Amino acid sequence: MALMGLDVGTSGVKCTIADDRGTVITEAYRPYDTLMPRPGYFELNANEIWDKTKETMKEALAGTSEKVLAIAASSFGEAFTTVDEHQNVLTNFMTMTDIRGTEEMERLKNRISDETITEKTSLKPALTYSLSKLMWLHEEAPEIYEHVYKILPGGAFITYRLTGGVASADYALSARTLCFNVHTKDWDDDIISAAGLTRDIFPDLVPMGSVVGEMDPALAEELGINYHDIKIVIGTHDQIAAGIGGAVDEPGVACNGIGTVDNILPIYTLGDVDVAENASHNYPLVPYMGDLFTTYAYIFDGGALTTWFKDVLGRSESHAAEVTGYSVFDILDKEAPEEPTQLLFLPHLSGAALPYMDPFSKGAILGLDRNTDRGTLFRGLREGQAYELKVNLDLLEKGGIKVTSLRATGGGAASDLGMQIKADVWNRPIEVMKIKNAGTLGLIIMGGVACGIFKDYHEAMHAMNTPVKTFYPDPRNVSFYAEQYEKYRKLYKMQKEILGETA
Repeated sequence: MALMGLDVGTSGVKCTIADDRGTVITEAYRPYDTLMPRPGYFELNANEIWDKTKETMKEALAGTSEKVLAIAASSFGEAFTTVDEHQNVLTNFMTMTDIRGTEEMERLKNRISDETITEKTSLKPALTYSLSKLMWLHEEAPEIYEHVYKILPGGAFITYRLTGGVASADYALSARTLCFNVHTKDWDDDIISAAGLTRDIFPDLVPMGSVVGEMDPALAEELGINYHDIKIVIGTHDQIAAGIGGAVDEPGVACNGIGTVDNILPIYTLGDVDVAENASHNYPLVPYMGDLFTTYAYIFDGGALTTWFKDVLGRSESHAAEVTGYSVFDILDKEAPEEPTQLLFLPHLSGAALPYMDPFSKGAILGLDRNTDRGTLFRGLREGQAYELKVNLDLLEKGGIKVTSLRATGGGAASDLGMQIKADVWNRPIEVMKIKNAGTLGLIIMGGVACGIFKDYHEAMHAMNTPVKTFYPDPRNVSFYAEQYEKYRKLYKMQKEILGETA
């Protein structure tokens, strides 16, 4: 028997089939492009995403004779597509960086206060979220909007197609729309009304891991499957899936998911936190398992930053990697000095994410001299990433979210250098998990629980993924990094003042 997870990202879709121990049997991947039909418009073609999803499923299924018992899908947040009553796609996904809805967002804030929206959703009103773009569709493209049957976040759209028409969404993806009430775990009628919309276009809300149907028989035939009694399980936001796959299931523990984005996902109970304080720093309140909640504390330039370094300054290492078969990042790590650097590296090459949410911030390096070589720069880059996430850890603790230890997943968890630097800067132990691709594993776990293979998430998490290595803070480095961090905290404001902007 086997279980399938579908991870729909902003640049491609991955299909993983694993057994009931979490061992990958087969997997497949298909990329797709972001569309920019006009300046400031950023879209993903929903029909292409579905076609690519089917291709990955077909390829992965061809690699095993095991019967698939359940399928769950996760996706990026914020973006949505729309469908009509006949399951036809009406619009592409408008991504979080799309500028449509700017004027509509201002009109919304004139009808319902920022404070009310934040109290209900835990989010500060912003163009990032789905609601403003949905208002734009309603007001600027009424000829399309009049045919809208349902709006669907990414993972919900895949589930909709897998089942042949079940429109359901989980709490975490719905919480990225700006009209989901995190306290009632339901769509908020006041916000929807203020937006000039109606509740009927929104999908049904169910907890992640809920069975919402079986595979559409026509789809099973198209994929060459001679059975269709496959449970279709509602998935979740990709970061939540990574937390499940990373076996993060108790307050005080956080998942450090290190991919293109470097994210900290802490777990807590609602009574422990100051929701308003956290919202003031852009940390949302997100339903997790049962009565547990989580939030996202991320920087844009995680793996993206090391990739930038490789492309710009690591061309010889890239060539060496091709010749030797070693990872280019392993080679760069080995070039780095063993001792901490004096560098202060602000990792804002793609702007600043949490807690600032400042797309105009720029990167900076302070402390260069003639002894600074490429290895020192690379270590300084990793230190800067750790400092930036420590800013978030400190603010989370101020809001009542305490993180005592972390479990690392994702491709970046393979760097011993990066893990030790984080343990030293954060002064917390970090466990690296056996299965680093925790996103699709989280979906496999959901399917396993839904099928009754496991009695609950806790059993499934610890059966499928366990720590293989722990990095403990080195006291020799902790005090040095604490002093450097106090200097680093001034860097963002200084950079903004120098470039003529107020931080």
